[in-house]
Amino acid sequence: MIDCASDNAGGETGWLMAGCKLNLFLHINGRRPDGFHELQTYFQLLEYGDELNVRPDRSGQIRVTWIAGAEDTDGQPARAEDDLLYRAAMALKEAAVESGRLSPASAARLGADIMLRKNIPVGGGLGGGSASAGCLLNRLNRLWNLALTPGELEAVAVRLGADVPVFIRARSAVAHGIGERTRSTEVPEGPQEYLVLVPDMPAHTASLYSDPGLRRDFPKQDDDHVLEHWREAENAFEPIVTRAHPALTALLRDLHVQAGFARMTGSGACLFAPVDSREQGERIGHDLAERHPALRRFFISPVAKPENQPVSERRANRSKKTG
Repeated sequence: MIDCASDNAGGETGWLMAGCKLNLFLHINGRRPDGFHELQTYFQLLEYGDELNVRPDRSGQIRVTWIAGAEDTDGQPARAEDDLLYRAAMALKEAAVESGRLSPASAARLGADIMLRKNIPVGGGLGGGSASAGCLLNRLNRLWNLALTPGELEAVAVRLGADVPVFIRARSAVAHGIGERTRSTEVPEGPQEYLVLVPDMPAHTASLYSDPGLRRDFPKQDDDHVLEHWREAENAFEPIVTRAHPALTALLRDLHVQAGFARMTGSGACLFAPVDSREQGERIGHDLAERHPALRRFFISPVAKPENQPVSERRANRSKKTG
């Protein structure tokens, strides 16, 4: 399982795997009165992601440090207040006060040293930041002895981002609304392993939502039906992003030829395909890397399962760089 969902993961000072997500499909059903878009999607969680090490203290200070993993730290905000992990910790303190768990004076004394090992690209559609924020909310809730319920943590999470709530319970789920209304479920006889391609071209979600070519009229479907036929569903953002990046179009097409399926996740630009084994995924990934300069690296990951496994074992051989 994703470590942050476990009450016992990491001990007091260990590293935690935050996980990431794939949108197996992403339909936009229309624009809501509040200006946001109504979505229907499926978050398939993976057992690969950023890693967190959290050490609580009584300093009253929240300190966030990024260290390079499979990704560098160029995406770290210059100001601490702009870092999603900092905002998550501060929002959790506020929620504890609002719920009566803590007095303002007690909350002011809570601090933490947070280290983030970056493995998920910023702006790739994999929800790495959301996963780390959800992981941190769970972890600090335990380390600070706040005893907020999962529902209360989800209420904090949605203030941070629409993809954050699903990582509180850390179970794959269908989602509606802006992505915050989730129902945990599994894909019937779904794939157990995915190959994920990381191109050298981040997408920009805000501009995509305003693109005149974006389809916004997908009909709502029965969740069980669309999950059973998810390969025939779509990602509304995929034609917009691929139209702007011919190299991504070529990579997507080649992935489909070799794996029998290919799709973009989220607002892009990472691509994915189910594979039968790690060996198949590595073979396809290496072949694509040799022929597509736009492919920066790839990784292969199993789907998130409710099983305990040390982070060191999960990290081993998960990521294959392309040079």
